[in-house]
Amino acid sequence: MLPYLRLILASCGLLLLTAGLQGGEQVFRHEYREHSDTFVEVQSVFGPVGKQGSLPYRITIRNHSGKPRVWTVTLSEGNQGRPLSTKSVYRIEVENGTEVVREVMLSFAPAFLTYGYRNLNIEVSAPGLPTESRQTGEQTPDQFPMIAMSQALAERSLTRLDNEVRSVNSSNPYFAKLFEPGHLPLDWIGYSGLDILLLDDAAWRGLTSAQRQALVAWIRLGGRLDLYSETPLDPTTLGLPLASPGGKDVPATLSLGSIYFRTWDGREVPNSHLAFYRDAAQASSLLDEEFQNKWELRSGFGSKEFNPTLVFLLLLAFAILVAPVNLFYLAKPGRRHRLFITTPIISVATCLLIVLLILFIDGIGGKGHRVVLADLQPGPGETRAYVTQEQISRTGVMVNSGFETDRPFEINPVNLPPSHFNPLSQSGRRSATFETNGGRHEGEFFLSRSEQAFTLRAAEPGRARIEANGIEDGKPVLISNLSQEITDFLYRDSNGRLWAAPAGTSVAPGQRIPLEPAKTSSWPDWMKDSVDLFSKSRQNQIRRLTEPHRFFAQVRDPEAFALPTHPSLRWEKTALILTGTPSGEITPAP
Repeated sequence: MLPYLRLILASCGLLLLTAGLQGGEQVFRHEYREHSDTFVEVQSVFGPVGKQGSLPYRITIRNHSGKPRVWTVTLSEGNQGRPLSTKSVYRIEVENGTEVVREVMLSFAPAFLTYGYRNLNIEVSAPGLPTESRQTGEQTPDQFPMIAMSQALAERSLTRLDNEVRSVNSSNPYFAKLFEPGHLPLDWIGYSGLDILLLDDAAWRGLTSAQRQALVAWIRLGGRLDLYSETPLDPTTLGLPLASPGGKDVPATLSLGSIYFRTWDGREVPNSHLAFYRDAAQASSLLDEEFQNKWELRSGFGSKEFNPTLVFLLLLAFAILVAPVNLFYLAKPGRRHRLFITTPIISVATCLLIVLLILFIDGIGGKGHRVVLADLQPGPGETRAYVTQEQISRTGVMVNSGFETDRPFEINPVNLPPSHFNPLSQSGRRSATFETNGGRHEGEFFLSRSEQAFTLRAAEPGRARIEANGIEDGKPVLISNLSQEITDFLYRDSNGRLWAAPAGTSVAPGQRIPLEPAKTSSWPDWMKDSVDLFSKSRQNQIRRLTEPHRFFAQVRDPEAFALPTHPSLRWEKTALILTGTPSGEITPAP
């Protein structure tokens, strides 16, 4: 019996281990006792909380309550004492006798506006059913990137790696979050809360085309993927549009992002691999540190000082009018009943003057500067424009601080220097709530009389492109299929040789782009001036875009590629770098 007993115990242990390593975490589940087999469940894909960006969740609702119902699921994070909280509200209709699974996302406030310990609040309600709520919380890594790890890699390694990371620095509670590859989100924004994704090659090959496209979009916009395999991978067999194949400890580039190819024994990820991740770039740190004093876009926008002199003089005049003048002249003794008339008139008049003064000084709406990188990729399965935008604005009187757009994007506030106009200043006392759901952005995004800066990213479908049509007289033949007129153009061909459009060239849509050998191998001034407006890390990413068969351009109207935010903002300056890979191939004409 002893061998059988050992076998049973070993099987039970394996089952417990497997159950403990199921990807994702259940953060909410409620079963309605009055309705059998009716429940709401919320499961996190990459853990319950993050340090910035957005994380994906899976909401499962089964309805056997006897009639169709609409459930309202509210996800929020934040607590008292914090300058910024976030929220997303989802309304899900479920027919009777059916089950609905919905993938949703919650954006998190950046780390510089929060504490290391994050709270996730979930509230679920439906007509005729009681409202239920849960709260869960978790410590986020302080000096370690946010990493997610596939189930195959984590099975024999994650617990050990977690312990190793904690032993070095107790403020880093874990190495990575476990995920189930089949639950990876179909929208690239669902990966934006991560710094690095670790995936085994078998899991990569098992992904759907939609999941792969979402991952490619996230990488092109600056994400990092580490692919693990037991033998060296041939990148050409992975279906990835890589600009460079990479090598040992050298990443393959994919626009602004990178892909590392790692080898392992198929059983355990060794502790030595921790060296690959300790000093990796963290998006939360970049949002905190890179927009303070050396951000050229802010320097060019200028600053504004608060001048209280006019308001003080107006309040002083009000005090004189409402007290001595009112008491001893307008409503002097024997006519005190006039106070019921004169005092309201003086008060209302003063308020109107203050409003007029604010309107005169600050105006209605706001103004700002922004810089945009638009990466056009027409390859199979893409046909997208990957847009990265940094912007700063200052508002006057705003009727509505939220906005709505039909071009969904990821938006994150950045850490500006403390000032009277910075509503998210760490030394200030103002608080705000951002509510996002697709293209709807509600809450205190653009408060009146405030200064705010954001980074925005989007992956948008579109057919704008540059077409390659062979070689003629030794020169590449490129045709513009853009909606805008090209004013400057630079192209690096498949051999690494640089070509440029002659100075003063203007290329209309549908026309061939005239090219001549570039006079210098350095970037032209029109590119350098625009690149310098980005934050430091983004500049470095753009400067690494030196692979063959890539173009750079400027157009007559850069507004067409910019991501729109509040309609009341007037953009005094929009700088654009248009880049991408031409469609087709450069081959000699027969």
